[in-house]
Amino acid sequence: MPVKKRDERFVERIRENTRNAFDKVGEKMENAKEKTEGIIKENPITSVIIAAAVGAVVGVATSELIRKIRRKERKSIIKKLRRMF
Repeated sequence: MPVKKRDERFVERIRENTRNAFDKVGEKMENAKEKTEGIIKENPITSVIIAAAVGAVVGVATSELIRKIRRKERKSIIKKLRRMF
């Protein structure tokens, strides 16, 4: 069998496997979305409380990260100024 034909078949198998994997992932994502929507519809108040708590945690974590970065920047600037004088 010529190398070119074998390579073309190999590439086609990879494409097909990739398409199949992509389709399976898409189906799983759609199922997860539908389940999540169902849970939210059944428990709207709990869903809002959970979303607010997650938002608060992300906000606090982001704020702390920014604060740490700013402290490092200030210390770095102070060190540079001390070296200059």
